[in-house]
Amino acid sequence: MLDATVERVVAHPQHDSADSLASPRMSCCGNDAPRWCVAHTQPQAEHWADQNLRQLGYTTFLPLLAVQRRDNAIRSLRHTVLVPLFPRYLFVVNTSPTFWRPIREAPGVASVITTGDRVQYASAGAVEALQATEASRRQLQPRKAAWAPGAVCAPANGILAGHRAVVLRVTSTHATVALMLLGALREVTLPLDSLAPAT
Repeated sequence: MLDATVERVVAHPQHDSADSLASPRMSCCGNDAPRWCVAHTQPQAEHWADQNLRQLGYTTFLPLLAVQRRDNAIRSLRHTVLVPLFPRYLFVVNTSPTFWRPIREAPGVASVITTGDRVQYASAGAVEALQATEASRRQLQPRKAAWAPGAVCAPANGILAGHRAVVLRVTSTHATVALMLLGALREVTLPLDSLAPAT
């Protein structure tokens, strides 16, 4: 089931729905909505790239997630740390859609995600949904059997196994999640029993 869902998304990316999270078009929010492009950072340089882009005057959004990590010196000790929700990706508002060089050349940025020679935009509504659930992701959440919108999960099997995702909508049998796929923020619908807690 998971493999079939992903194959449909990969085989037909041009058929995204109007409320898709990845679209080179503007969202339905109107012309005043910010245009969020996706910056691909150098490995483990998300915070550095974010800081450098902010110093250049750009509005950025780096979704974070609270996780527990083992202490390097005292192996039995665990610390809660904030890590990027989507490793190597952050969102940037560019008010000049024809001028990308400062973003591409900012320290820590490897590239701006494009489709051909066009910049790939995430819809403003999708980024707003991630921003609205940011506070809940910055605190360790108890593991729950039921998935709620805003919860961080990961597909448990198939080609997306282990990729972090955020639950957007839930029905009695399926969940629609947002995840980074092929360099863009996408919606994928998965069976509830194929979801596992993110690590």
